[in-house]
Amino acid sequence: MIDPFANNHQSMQIGELVIENQQDKITIYGDIDLMLDASGYQQAQQLHELTTKIMQAFDKGAPYSSDAPESKKNDDQQDKKIDNPFL
Repeated sequence: MIDPFANNHQSMQIGELVIENQQDKITIYGDIDLMLDASGYQQAQQLHELTTKIMQAFDKGAPYSSDAPESKKNDDQQDKKIDNPFL
């Protein structure tokens, strides 16, 4: 389970749903089919736990501010040109 908004390197997957953690946002993409069986129940529990943790992070954090760091500013890549190692 990720720690919402805590870092820029955690990710997790529930079914085909991918959740990527960053300090200023959570990115969720993909899809998930929740079947009415044990597997569906487990995935629903994971979604519930994740959304609960995200809401708790909002409750703990300062009011929503535009002063928060942007993910692109925290990116490892610095727009530097490098030689293509495959040429």
